[in-house]
Amino acid sequence: MNKVALVIIYNHQYNKNIEILEYIYKERFSSIYHLVPFYNGVKDNVIPVYENSYYFQGYIAQGLKSFFKKDYNHYFFIADDLILNPIINEKNYKTHLNLTENSCFLPEFISLNKIVNFWPRVVEAFRYTINIAGVEAKNQLPNYDVALASFKKFELEIKPLVFSQLWKTPSSIKDISKIIIRDKVYLFRYLLSKTGKKKYNLSYPIVGGYSDIFVVSSDAIKQFCHYCGVFATTKLFVEFGIPTALVLSAEKIVLEKELKLQGKALWTKEDYSILKKHENQLENLLNDFPLNHLYIHAIKLSKWKTNYEKSDCNNINF
Repeated sequence: MNKVALVIIYNHQYNKNIEILEYIYKERFSSIYHLVPFYNGVKDNVIPVYENSYYFQGYIAQGLKSFFKKDYNHYFFIADDLILNPIINEKNYKTHLNLTENSCFLPEFISLNKIVNFWPRVVEAFRYTINIAGVEAKNQLPNYDVALASFKKFELEIKPLVFSQLWKTPSSIKDISKIIIRDKVYLFRYLLSKTGKKKYNLSYPIVGGYSDIFVVSSDAIKQFCHYCGVFATTKLFVEFGIPTALVLSAEKIVLEKELKLQGKALWTKEDYSILKKHENQLENLLNDFPLNHLYIHAIKLSKWKTNYEKSDCNNINF
């Protein structure tokens, strides 16, 4: 049997979800752990973590000693509001994710220079620095050139960002005047960007990616968690922190585009319409899960009805 730990990450302290998720996954995964902020209950496999949810890669670093075992081949991480296709279990996860013993899984890579619309998180990445007062992390990451070599291994390019990614484009003369009042050198930066002489380079190689589901191999897990801890402490947004930590620590990374099953992220009201037929009954969703989807995210369990009884959930104590 494949040895894998299923590690469920909670952005918030939703203790009531623990019993539901245990019931959903307990017949499919023998080893289940929950990373729950500020948990003070008595359940052995629920690990208390203490970090800002914007940097929940820190949860993983803090929880490592509690969920780590030498006989696990992989560590399968999912968000508590992500529902994994019911056909996937500890016996077949490697087949569905095209994994070998030393390979990892991440849904995607997003190069920051390819993000078209203004997104404040890109600004955060541009301003990111390892040098933070009170944090001695400078020597805890590979140097720039070594990190860049890891990026090249996965055919990831680090290119300069453009002006429009770092500063909002004004929609009117009134907006321009407001921006200039707030930022005295905005106009100078704008004119400089038009000359093509100004380059907006990242201080460290960073890549983005969807991070509510990923798998880390046993040979990479310790280094991965170390880098996750460094990026959390130095406040790198999680959807940059986790992909970058994986690039720096993994031997091989399988992406979702290489798989038969594809994830379904629900961003719009139209996206959520696919769930209407299930009438907010969790059992209906699990029994009629779309066959071609690897997962569905986000499913807020507090809004779904279930017939599961607490007595069926392995006598969980809170």
